[in-house]
Amino acid sequence: MPILQCTRTPWNTAWHSVKPVRMHAEAPCDELIDRSGRIRPVWVPVISAVRDLGAPELERRCIALNHQMQMAAPFGATAARHYDPLPAPLTAAEFAVLEAGLQQRATLLGRMLEDIYGAQALLSGGKLPPALVLGNAHFQRSLHTRAPLTMPRLGLYAADVLRGPDGRFQLLRDHTGVIPGLGHALALRRLAAGTVPEFFRSGGLRSLRPTREMLVDHLQRHAQGGLVAVLSAGAANPAAARDMLDDALLARALGVLLIEPGDLATRHGALHMKTLSGLLHVATLIRGLSGIDLDPLEQGGRPVAGIPGAFGAIRAGVLNMLNAPGSAILETADLAGYIPPLFMEMLGSAPILPQAGADALGLASKAPFLSGGNLISRPLFFRLYAWHDGQGWQVLPGGIGLGLAEDSAPGAVAIKDVWVQEADEPQMFAGATPAEPVSRPAFLAAAHLPSRVADNLFWLGRSVERLEAAARLLLLALPRLESGTSLPRDVAERGLIARCLVQAGLLPEELAGGAVSGRLLRGTLARRRPMAGLLKEVARLVNAASERLSPSMLATVQFALHQAAEALSNEETALPTLLGFAATFAGIAAENMSRDGGWLFLEMGRRLERGETLARNLASLVAAPVERLEPGLALGIELADSVLSYDLRHAGILAPAPVLAMLLADPGNPRSLAYQCNALRSCLERLGADDDAEFARVLQQDAVNLAGVTAELKAPLEDIGARLRQLSDRVHRRFFTLLPEAHQLDDDEELEAAQ
Repeated sequence: MPILQCTRTPWNTAWHSVKPVRMHAEAPCDELIDRSGRIRPVWVPVISAVRDLGAPELERRCIALNHQMQMAAPFGATAARHYDPLPAPLTAAEFAVLEAGLQQRATLLGRMLEDIYGAQALLSGGKLPPALVLGNAHFQRSLHTRAPLTMPRLGLYAADVLRGPDGRFQLLRDHTGVIPGLGHALALRRLAAGTVPEFFRSGGLRSLRPTREMLVDHLQRHAQGGLVAVLSAGAANPAAARDMLDDALLARALGVLLIEPGDLATRHGALHMKTLSGLLHVATLIRGLSGIDLDPLEQGGRPVAGIPGAFGAIRAGVLNMLNAPGSAILETADLAGYIPPLFMEMLGSAPILPQAGADALGLASKAPFLSGGNLISRPLFFRLYAWHDGQGWQVLPGGIGLGLAEDSAPGAVAIKDVWVQEADEPQMFAGATPAEPVSRPAFLAAAHLPSRVADNLFWLGRSVERLEAAARLLLLALPRLESGTSLPRDVAERGLIARCLVQAGLLPEELAGGAVSGRLLRGTLARRRPMAGLLKEVARLVNAASERLSPSMLATVQFALHQAAEALSNEETALPTLLGFAATFAGIAAENMSRDGGWLFLEMGRRLERGETLARNLASLVAAPVERLEPGLALGIELADSVLSYDLRHAGILAPAPVLAMLLADPGNPRSLAYQCNALRSCLERLGADDDAEFARVLQQDAVNLAGVTAELKAPLEDIGARLRQLSDRVHRRFFTLLPEAHQLDDDEELEAAQ
């Protein structure tokens, strides 16, 4: 019988060069072309849209889709696979077979898992070899509870299936531990619909939305007012970058939090997330972390890799985890051969999806993929997903199609969306019965922001301001230090600049004498590279806080960072480029971030750093008699980037009173000390830190009062700088370390403690 194949061909002949080829009876079938040489009906709308778009336009759409996926990657991670705009469509009848097969297999695997960690009848009856089960690395002895957990141990399930040469579907592998690709399955459809809407105009596709909403409703009901979150390995594990992207997509699709092990702590036997409003109970976790690394307290693992006490919370029934640790034991190849006979034993029916053979990947059906403007035919397998709603298994009407390399290597190289055609008669989704919304206490702004994220944003704001202040100081210092003139004013300026450079950490203190030159400063900078260190810290914090930046914001900031890093080697452009990055970052924060949540901590970090730097520099610049203040006042105006405003108001005539009024008390100058204190007060008030807000208000008033003083300013300015550092410590203690305020023990308390 002639078997039809679609091989790699130029675009303009891709759909017209399909030739019947006499092949072995076991040759792979084709997803696009049936055995009579015609395009399968399920592909016809897609092929029509492909022809209408043309090769160049579709290639541009493909690049746009991959760019959007890259922008969605958290922590600066790279999307490691190619995302194909062409779908992998299935008919309603084909999906019905797959749906029944997944429900049957998930039911069996769920019962096996409950037995392995419960009565263990399968082991005692010889149906499963005890040595393979109990000796498996994924078997968690401490979760052998006999009594069932509050939720099924297998709550999520995924299966890789392929179409064999006979057109029937076969099971390739199970996923019962960490479920890979579910975030992609829920997000890829939305991104593809925005990139190639022409593919979707024919309609007739089963929507993912009803099933997704039923899953969200199920998770929220079981949480009973607690938090639902996706647990990711986090930025501390660079090897999990691809999984982190999937975790982030899943959290966004379900509308739940994305957290890391470091965000969690166990208190009174339950799991809590460390947030700005304190510890909040976490009721349900979708696990993106291997069960082997989950609880170092009971597993003897690395202390930083998991959450001590998590197993105890699961056993106590106060934490639901999808899937329960130890469920990955059913994925192991050693047990695969023992599963098919259990269908008749435990379910009374033969498996709907037969197990694929060892050479199945080489015989998997082939589908067209877009690559470099050409269509290539690659082996394809489908990854489909199911979840347990408490009564039975619901199967997602879609999934992801994974294209293999030309040699059918195990690793997938491309991902595409799986379509399921709507049945002839419309299918009704009733969903769960409506319920009264769970009453939740009112929280202040950013209350649910994890303290880790707030800490990263706070220090990101400080680091960007520190980088800008250093660049601005060097831009002012280098020309003056290179002049080499011996006029009294120039000598005084060089001494003041050297003092500021030492305070900023740009010059060692032993070199801060009157003989500082531009050559000496350049040599010190080239040897110590302080600007590269500051830029590296900013880049680290941008990646750590990337989950709170939109994809477009993150892309813009990272592009500006890349430009700044490349410019460091060019002496002429380095400092202006660094200032340009700081301006870009400030503009994005001002125009793209909502004025709550993470922005409050980013803003506080910026204002604290700017205020402390201004107070420290001014204290050095005005440490002179009134008659010798002019060089320091001029430098202060330049460092605060207020030269133009001062010239417009005072015709460029320097005098202590107007300079100090502009730098200390002007409420409209974003570089003044009073402005920084007022911004801090506003942020702290919105966060409910009324005592710290009052502290900032007093600082603001002291700065305003100090503007009327023209002598002996060094000590008061140093005091304001010290109090700003104290305020920073108070913010850190209140929001990030979550420790109670220190207090003095009374005599009775001391006596009681001694006893």
